Amino acid sequence: MRLPEGFHYQPGVFDPATSAAHLAALLDAIAWERHEFHIYGRAVPMPRLIAMYGPVGYSYSGVEHPPRPFPPRVAAIRDRVEAVTARHFNSVLLNLYRDGRDGVSWHRDNDYAHGGQPDIASVSFGATRRFQMRDDTGRLVEVALDPGSLLLVSGDALVRWWHRVPKTARPVGPRVNLTFRHMVG
Repeated sequence: MRLPEGFHYQPGVFDPATSAAHLAALLDAIAWERHEFHIYGRAVPMPRLIAMYGPVGYSYSGVEHPPRPFPPRVAAIRDRVEAVTARHFNSVLLNLYRDGRDGVSWHRDNDYAHGGQPDIASVSFGATRRFQMRDDTGRLVEVALDPGSLLLVSGDALVRWWHRVPKTARPVGPRVNLTFRHMVG
C-alpha cells in the first residue's frame, strides 16, 4: 500500500516479545485518565483513556495536561523511536483503546507549538487497529497499525490530512498508542 506523502510506516520497529512486554507494562504502570468532551452544552465521555508526559503543558478539546516527566519505560520507547527516526521528541500523548468500542474521531495534530520540528512519531502496541487518513478532497487512505510498528508523520502532512482510529464491532483486545512530538512553551 502506498501512503500519502509525509506518512512513513515501518512495521517491526519493536519485535513481538518486546511489544508484548511494553503493552503489559504500559497497561499496568501508566496513570490512565478518563476525560470528557463538552459538545453542545453536554459532557460526553472520551472513548479512550489518555496520559501525557513532557516538559510543556498541553490542552485540547477542554482537556488540560500539566508538564510531567517521562516514566522510565516511556523514555526507553522514545529513545528507540528517536534512533529510528533521527528526530528529537520531548513529549508524548498515550492513548489506551480498551477494545473496539474505543476510538478517536477525525482530527489533525496541528495545534501545538513545535519550535520548527512538527513531526509526530506514532508507536502501537497491542491489537492491530485501522488508521484512516483523508484530505480535503475526500481521498481516503487506510493502514493497519500492527503491534511494534511506527508511523512517522512529517512536514505539512499534519495540516493537509485528517486522521482517525475508527471504532469497530469486531472483537479486539487493548491497544496502546504513543504519539511522540516535540513541544515548546
